[in-house]
Amino acid sequence: MSSTLEGPAQRKKEQSVMLRRTLKLAAVPLAIAVGGCMAVSIALAPAPVTVATGSPGGIFHPVGNAICRMFNLPSGHQPIPCIALSSEGAVENIKRVQSGKSSFGLSQTDVAYAAFHGAGPFAPDKIGPFTFGGADPNLRMLIALYPDEFTVVARADSGIRDFEDLRDKRIGIGTSGAGYTFTRDVVLKYYNWTISDAERLRELGSAEQNQALCSGKVDAIIFVAGHPSGLTQEATTGCAAKLVRVAGPQIDQLLAAYPYYEASVIPGGIYAGNPDDVPTIGTRAVLVTSSRTPDDLAYALVKAVFENFDDFRRLHPALAKLKLKDMVPSSAVIPIHPGALKYFREAGLMP
Repeated sequence: MSSTLEGPAQRKKEQSVMLRRTLKLAAVPLAIAVGGCMAVSIALAPAPVTVATGSPGGIFHPVGNAICRMFNLPSGHQPIPCIALSSEGAVENIKRVQSGKSSFGLSQTDVAYAAFHGAGPFAPDKIGPFTFGGADPNLRMLIALYPDEFTVVARADSGIRDFEDLRDKRIGIGTSGAGYTFTRDVVLKYYNWTISDAERLRELGSAEQNQALCSGKVDAIIFVAGHPSGLTQEATTGCAAKLVRVAGPQIDQLLAAYPYYEASVIPGGIYAGNPDDVPTIGTRAVLVTSSRTPDDLAYALVKAVFENFDDFRRLHPALAKLKLKDMVPSSAVIPIHPGALKYFREAGLMP
């Protein structure tokens, strides 16, 4: 009786085991097929649009994110996402665009001009049979953004009030990838100074500059920024730092020689302990790309920013005073990308 009952039960158990094995074997090719489809899908997915920006503590980074945010709006129906990438700044951004590592990059008009003509940090550097740097006729302008002011901030107890007072002081000069080091060297040339005294000059990232200033490691820091600037606000509130005047005969000569620089003023009252206007010089933040960038992509990005202009201006204080006509770049610096030109003409912003 017992053996009769165990027979069917045993067979049922064996059938169940066989069924599970069959299902597992059937699942293998299905998993391979699904995995293969996923791999093909990932392989065929378009690479994201990238905008090289700056360090998170500066203005380039949030502005680059604002540009991508406009591009990624659902109303734009873009098939590929835009991603803002942090970097050392304007010089590195242009090099990333030149190498194809970034689709677009934020820079300054003076740095873009230097790259197009092969000057400054983009001058040819011949090593053996290879040439590095040099003029880049493929660089193109897309959008002009906010004014970028040459900014000098000094410790309150340093006695520094004018640019001339920087002589023999300890200065944080910024890292080589930042565009303002190019602007800085142009200014220093008109004061007959060179970056050669290693004991008094320190190359510091933007986040390190305020720390060095407030801790007494340097007497002043030099950078370029749109104002109001979070880093400047941090220095003026953190250690009562003072903005330094950049004006005089030397600056007048500089402005006469370079059309992409202009006299500028950092308004008084926007930073604690700095109630008076401070004269300086300015350039303009710009978005650049390569002539190899497809016209429809350049057109789509420019259109996304311009047709969501009010939203774009709200994303950072440096953008708040922008006007549409001011964002059309000048071809006197470098050529404008055909995709951008197409949008400007359609929108009636250029003839």
